[in-house]
Parts: sequence; C-alpha cells; structure tokens
Amino acid sequence: MAEMNVNERESFLSEVRVAVLAIERDDKGPLCAPIWYRYSSDVGFEIAMAYDSAKSVLLRRHGVATICVQDEQLPYRYVTAEGEALVELMTREERDDVLRDIAIRYLGPELGNQYADAFPGHDEAKVTVKPRRWRSDVLG
Repeated sequence: MAEMNVNERESFLSEVRVAVLAIERDDKGPLCAPIWYRYSSDVGFEIAMAYDSAKSVLLRRHGVATICVQDEQLPYRYVTAEGEALVELMTREERDDVLRDIAIRYLGPELGNQYADAFPGHDEAKVTVKPRRWRSDVLG
C-alpha cells in the first residue's frame, strides 16, 4: 500500500467517479448513498440533493459527513474525506447552475443538459463538504 500524495489525490478526484456519502444516524448504522459530486481544493466537495431528503435532514442535524471515492480497477485506489457539511437551500438559478454542471460532468454535454432540463422542480440543497481528514491508498 502506498498513500497518494496531494497531486495524485487531486488528480484522482478530478476523474469522473461515483462516490459514496456516509452520514451519521441515531440508533442505526450510518446512511450510505451513492452521489455525484464536483470537487476543488478551494471549496471541497459539492453535491446537489433534494432539500427534504433524508441525507439533507441528517446533514443539517449532524453537520459532518464522510465521502469515499474508489477505483475498482488495478491498481485499486481510494480516497476518503471527512469534514464539516454545510447544507444551503439553492435558488432556482443556483440549482440550475450546480445541477447542470454536475450532470454534464457525469453524462457529457448533451445528456447532462437533458438530465438538468428534465429534473423535478423540488427544492434543492447544495451540500459542501470541506475535508479536514484525508485517507488515500493505492493497493496492488
């Protein structure tokens, strides 16, 4: 095993990967859910989700989360980040910008725009997780 350096970690997180978001729950194990994200070293992880979703409610209650991003191909690699989670209700304009940008990151311009245009009109939250603890390894 070898830990990634900062440049390797930043490069890994810039690749398109589905991550898993883990959030503390009372009286149960953590809620774990697959997510799409965008990441920058200045801001951290940004995630769009329904404002009234279980994820959003738990994040507002506990204020912290862990994100795991992995690669299932050899060499196996992963990054986990733990940090404070800020949940903000987005305006329609912010929602369109954040949701569209993330959808295009994962689906490409044509399908990403179609996805954003067809997205339900409920209240959306932007969740920002600013990492304070990292773990990253390359296995194999």
